[in-house]
Amino acid sequence: MHVIFKEYSKVVWQKKWYFLLCIIGLSSATVLSFYVPVLYKNIANGLASEYSAATHSMMLHNLGMIAVFYAGVWLSWRVLEIGIIPVDGGGVNLLEKRCLDVLKKQQYIFFENSFSGSLIKQANRFSRSFEIIMDWCLFHLFQNILAISIAFILFYQQQPLFALYFLAWVVVYLIWNIGFSWWKLKFDEVVAKADSKVGGVYSDAISNIFIVKSFVLEDKEQQRVDQASDYVYRRKKIAWILMFISFSVQGLMIFFIELLLMYLMIGKWQEGDFQVGEFVLFQSILLMLIQRLWEFGRNLLNFFTALADAMEMSEVFKNADLEIDTPQAQAQTISRGQVSFKGINFVYEGHQPLFKDFSLHIKAGEKVALVGQSGSGKTSLTRLLFRFVDAQSGEILFDGINSRDFTLASLRQQISLIPQQPELFHRSVRDNIVMGTDVSDVELQAVAAKAQSLEFIQQLPQQFETKVGERGVKLSGGEKQRIAIARALLEDAPIVVLDEATSALDSLTEQQVQVAIFELLKHKTALVIAHRLSTILRMDRIIVLEQGRIIEQGTHQQLLTLEGRYYQMWQHQQGEFLGM
Repeated sequence: MHVIFKEYSKVVWQKKWYFLLCIIGLSSATVLSFYVPVLYKNIANGLASEYSAATHSMMLHNLGMIAVFYAGVWLSWRVLEIGIIPVDGGGVNLLEKRCLDVLKKQQYIFFENSFSGSLIKQANRFSRSFEIIMDWCLFHLFQNILAISIAFILFYQQQPLFALYFLAWVVVYLIWNIGFSWWKLKFDEVVAKADSKVGGVYSDAISNIFIVKSFVLEDKEQQRVDQASDYVYRRKKIAWILMFISFSVQGLMIFFIELLLMYLMIGKWQEGDFQVGEFVLFQSILLMLIQRLWEFGRNLLNFFTALADAMEMSEVFKNADLEIDTPQAQAQTISRGQVSFKGINFVYEGHQPLFKDFSLHIKAGEKVALVGQSGSGKTSLTRLLFRFVDAQSGEILFDGINSRDFTLASLRQQISLIPQQPELFHRSVRDNIVMGTDVSDVELQAVAAKAQSLEFIQQLPQQFETKVGERGVKLSGGEKQRIAIARALLEDAPIVVLDEATSALDSLTEQQVQVAIFELLKHKTALVIAHRLSTILRMDRIIVLEQGRIIEQGTHQQLLTLEGRYYQMWQHQQGEFLGM
């Protein structure tokens, strides 16, 4: 909860002048509204007395003052409205940006362990809860404290005993509401977490809709969503029942104070110590206060619900294991493209050590392939290269400079990655190639031609302006690969990493992509991961990995001559290709 108030307080401080405007407008409107019954009291007493010119004049004067006060209330609310839009709307705007800023600093492995749909819900609830909490603090907490204070002063001036009874009741009412809502908070947190799980299940099903439909999993996925949604409903039922219990207790307490004060008024009237105007004053203020306190109690539950909604995202804010630059990091330049892994020791949390004292030197401009069975460490090396994960010990050097001495941005900008399944934004082909850089149409077409993608792009409905769909679903695997290669060509980084870039392609498409790849790799250092060994025959060196160790290395022909693990893999794949 500390994180929530800390982040929300930062927003209020950024909007402090608008917030002050809200306080001024709200204070003025409340004071004027609660002083109007005093004027009504004077008019009521005048109406209850015999007519006289002085009484008539007094009543007209009070009526004029009421008009002035109402005008002041109207103006006060306009002042409040000027301030509330930047505070509420601007605050949500700042927090939405802040949530993305926090999320993007999380380590890559954080996203592997989280549902994107759940994270989106958490971020959305964290920012939207600000508006609910801020409105409650202004319109219910601050305004009610001010209203109760004014009411107590006015009551005390008229009937001190009434005022003390009223104050005691307010204390009991607030203790009940705050105490019960605080106790109910744990139920609201359960609802919020369960709701995030529903978002995660939805996201999992929708983002994998191709698998769902092709494997006829619609009913099973519906069942998963139904179960998650039913669980939320069961938890919500408990929270709602508790909320209605709170409402019922509040109702009884409000009836009690109304009846008690009416009874005391009748007693005072019986003693001849009570005026009609006082009745009007008390009833007017009581009606306003009861309405406000009822809203306070009802919205207090919303306040705690909003707190519960914001809790999950606040846990992400507290996560200290972030992607951050080291104190000595600078925007270094990789001019040659030499890469060295020295004495790397690395283990994923909860797993057996993967690399033990691992070393590998890649010369500038050298084309190196990594092969081996799944789990041998090929992809983990690329993660270490990009610093998506960091080794527990050892160092990675680029042109002799430690990777930790680079800022993350400068390091990653100088390494191009072509993954097995390129991730595309739901934007145009142009946007997915240029990635925010300013590129002329001539340069864009030249890059697309080198990537063997210009022909199919020109056949698209809007050519370079065609939207590719979420994750590029409107394009084939080969088309997405060539878009990714065009992106890398434009980036022109000195080091290129290809992670199973052709493993999911047919033979004809693979040939086209390979042409584009070798165009990309000219004059660059390349690290190529491949299962299909036919794609790495032209590599300068092939590294065979097994359980994080280099067991063989050399050219294709040298490794075949050894008749070791690579030879076995080659024979196996040749046999498969020949149908043996």
